[in-house]
This record gives sequence, structure tokens and C-alpha cells, in this order.
Amino acid sequence: MTGRNVPFKKNMIQGSSIVLAALVLGIFMVCTVKTLKSYDDTVKVRGLCEKEVPADRVVLRINYSEQDNDLAALRATMERNDRVIIALLKEAGFTDDEIKYTSAHVNDRYDSYYGGNNIRFRYSANQTISVFTSKMEQVGSIQSKLDGELLKQNIISNTYASYEYNGLNDIKPAMIAESLENARTAADEFAKNSHSKIGKMRTASQGYFEVEDLDENTPQVKKVRVVTTVEYYLK
Repeated sequence: MTGRNVPFKKNMIQGSSIVLAALVLGIFMVCTVKTLKSYDDTVKVRGLCEKEVPADRVVLRINYSEQDNDLAALRATMERNDRVIIALLKEAGFTDDEIKYTSAHVNDRYDSYYGGNNIRFRYSANQTISVFTSKMEQVGSIQSKLDGELLKQNIISNTYASYEYNGLNDIKPAMIAESLENARTAADEFAKNSHSKIGKMRTASQGYFEVEDLDENTPQVKKVRVVTTVEYYLK
């Protein structure tokens, strides 16, 4: 009987080892699946940062046009108008380096219209004189009265200003940091509501910076905006 029990015991040990190994492997696989699944649990949030900044540069443009049947007379009128406008700009405190213009564009209207002899003036000329400056107060002061002053000189003009902000590189680092902080705050709030915790950052992408007027009536103040998208692991 004892000799017969030896193979039986041997088989029992081998069978138990296989069962134990299968059990350990099963537990390991379950743990692995749970671990991998935990890495699949993520939350993607966005962090917004906005700032209002004053414009630091402005382009003031003065447009006007004239018409005449005598080309030489038209050119003389345009040159006279340019001198008047430039004199007013210098009186307001702008320098030659800030004032930019070229010769007026002259158009022969006989070449542009069918039956040209029926038009009143053969020649027309358009001119734009621009001021590139950082003198915000002077621009605001002259813009409100320049068209009226020119009208007294028989010059019908259209004056408008375009405000710019060129200091974006100076505020980028702080704005990116704030947008990341706001994204983390949003992630923490999500984790709190979902009874989980925020893990490591999985991915992050920075949106492009937008610079626009604060509103249609306040172009001299700019609103800078950036949105950062961050994905966190949940645990």
C-alpha cells in the first residue's frame, strides 16, 4: 500500500503546485488589470487666464482725396494739403520719424469709365498720411479735432487710429503659469466631486494668445487671453 501511495502523493503535490501557480497568476493578472485600468482614468480640464493691458503703440491714419481736370493743378493741391496736415501733426508733437507718407496715388478716370467724357473730373488722387507712435495722449487729443481743423482748410479727411499691444512676450510666462494653476483648480474640483484624487499630469497643451480690443469703444485697452488644456490621471 505504501508503494502505491508514493505516485499518488507525487501527483497531489504537482496538482497543488499547478493550482497554486494558477491562483498566483490570476491574482497578478487581476492586479495588473486594475493598475492598467487606473491609468485609463483621466480628466481633461482647461485653465483660462485673461488680462487687460493698455495699448503701447498706435497708428494714426489721415485719408483724403481730391479731383481736378488739370493734372498739374491736382498735384499742386495734393502737395499743399500734405504740407497742411504735416504742419498740424508736428504742432501736436509728432516728429518726422513718426510721420510716414508717399506721393499721392493719381487715377485717370477716362481710363476707368466707359464714356469718360461725361464725367465731371478726369483726374482723382488719394492720399494717406500715417503716424506710427507710442504717444497715446497726443493721438487721442488730435484725433478728435483733426478732421474739423482740416475742413477749415478745405480738406475733407477721414482720420482713424489703430491701437496695438507689443508687450506680449513680457506677460506670457506669468499668464501661462496662471492658466495652469486654474486648470489644476478645476481638476481638483472634479476629483472632489467624483470621490477620487488627482495624479500626475498626462498631457498639456497651450492655446495661442489672443489680443483684442476691450470693447468697440475702448480700442486703447487690450484684452489678452490664453487657454491651457491639461489632462491628469485619476487615482
